[in-house]
Amino acid sequence: MRADPARFLEAFDAVITYSSVEHSGLGRYGDAMNPWGDRQAVARAWCMTKKQGRLALAVPWWDNVDGIAYNAHRM
Repeated sequence: MRADPARFLEAFDAVITYSSVEHSGLGRYGDAMNPWGDRQAVARAWCMTKKQGRLALAVPWWDNVDGIAYNAHRM
């Protein structure tokens, strides 16, 4: 029996993610390959946060670098 995911909608006052979103959708940790995985992970967290909730998002910063270090992380 699976839990009803709707019970988590607007369940949290805040979401904190530290150095995890940049790995989403790259398949490194058993997730499916998905070019939008990082954005979808943040969208899921947003759906689980109350209307006036907060998001603290921390990702690594590489100056003047944009890309993917397959399949480790996004830059």
